[in-house]
Amino acid sequence: MLLLTLVSSLLTGFLVAVGVIGREASRLGRQRREPVWRLEEAAMFVAENLPYNAASELEPLELRELLRWHLNQLQFSKSESSDASVADQQGSSQDLYREARSKGFEITKPVVQEVVDGHLRYLTIIGALGIAQKD
Repeated sequence: MLLLTLVSSLLTGFLVAVGVIGREASRLGRQRREPVWRLEEAAMFVAENLPYNAASELEPLELRELLRWHLNQLQFSKSESSDASVADQQGSSQDLYREARSKGFEITKPVVQEVVDGHLRYLTIIGALGIAQKD
């Protein structure tokens, strides 16, 4: 009798656990995934989509630094107006160009603009600037 009670208790506990885990897994499966920015992935995406003339002027380490700086500009921008959008590419590329030149990078404004455009495309694709595109 004791064995039957023990088995039924274990079976009941197992069924409750399966139900709870299944419900939570289903709930989590319906939630939108949070975008994750990965430097290597972003650098590879931007490098593959750069025009030849822009890609020829950039070293891989320079591209990574530009992407880091650009992401920091987007995250920590001090503009609080609702009209200022993340896609203010002109101001963003000028700020990035100034920072790159101040750090000693020999780079041109059109190359920086191409990097900013590519980075914003990458951020849009992963869903950091809007709804993620499904593959």
